[in-house]
Amino acid sequence: MRRGLALSVGSALWALAALACSASPEEQTLLRFFVAARTLDSTVISKYATIGFNPRTDGIVQTFTVTSIGPEHQDRKDVSIDAVVLEPNGVTGRRTMVATFQKVEGRWLVTSLRQTPASQTSRGASSAPQN
Repeated sequence: MRRGLALSVGSALWALAALACSASPEEQTLLRFFVAARTLDSTVISKYATIGFNPRTDGIVQTFTVTSIGPEHQDRKDVSIDAVVLEPNGVTGRRTMVATFQKVEGRWLVTSLRQTPASQTSRGASSAPQN
């Protein structure tokens, strides 16, 4: 168990280092936020967000891609992401989420994270054929 956690955290840190060289500031902030959220590190989370993302109830974001960054308006902007999330029940799924960034004391922080309606649709409720 500890070895798996160490590998998971190690992989996340490697991804963080690789991403820091090429990602937008919003992507870097989200990555650091999701890495800290895996371990419920509220001290680190507070450096990047005013909200939490509890792995026991919200799942664990394994990977994500920023799909769009909205325009800044009154010290706020929305960032859309497509994420692969390990749900609390152990099932891995895809979520589309919107992170709202707000300038707080001169820093951009994540102040809201919400799922878009499309990613909230369950497989059973979907009109797509099931295999």
